[in-house]
Amino acid sequence: MKDYQVRLASIIEDFGTPQGGEAVDVEHYRKRVPEALIEFWEQYCTGIIMEGYFQFCDPARYTSIMELIFHDDNDLRPEQTHVLGFGAFGTIVAWNEVHQNVGINLVNGQVTCQALFGGKAEDPNIAVTSELMLVDDATFDEYDADVKKLFKRAKPKLGKLGLGQIYGFKPILALGGNRHLDSLAVYEALPHMAILAQTHELQLMDNAPFPPKPVRTIGS
Repeated sequence: MKDYQVRLASIIEDFGTPQGGEAVDVEHYRKRVPEALIEFWEQYCTGIIMEGYFQFCDPARYTSIMELIFHDDNDLRPEQTHVLGFGAFGTIVAWNEVHQNVGINLVNGQVTCQALFGGKAEDPNIAVTSELMLVDDATFDEYDADVKKLFKRAKPKLGKLGLGQIYGFKPILALGGNRHLDSLAVYEALPHMAILAQTHELQLMDNAPFPPKPVRTIGS
């Protein structure tokens, strides 16, 4: 068994099998994404894990979001950047054919891609599985004004998320919304992500220093 296959098995063991999803046209993505992803899609398709905390998606359904975010960016080109999944509040995990792992936090308007800052390219299968092994991370949650996590409180209040749904603030924070449990609503992910992506300029962040620092505006 290859190293990345051991990692794929651990992802399923830790988080469970994705539920309620759909098959991906793997031939369309072969040689565009790591083989580890092809195997994952062939075995498990897509769907929800951890009761909605994260869900794997068909990249083809979210190409319009990549176009909105990266249409003018010379480094992270939209046609080379593929959404693999997203957290309960819309934080996206993506794969770029040139620069590997890309993270997009639409609520905070931040994009991360450490390979753009002199990071050494890894074996693609190890790089992507390393990222997917962290989809239970606290960075996929959101916080209220008192810095208390919201996901576990939103679920009983608003109900479990369905496939293609996320929680979001109403109104969104960039338009004066409040970080409060009572301000959350359930949205269809695709249109809500589109609104978030167009509301403010996204910043490319360098996560190597502490605190992370903004480097440039996406598209500049």
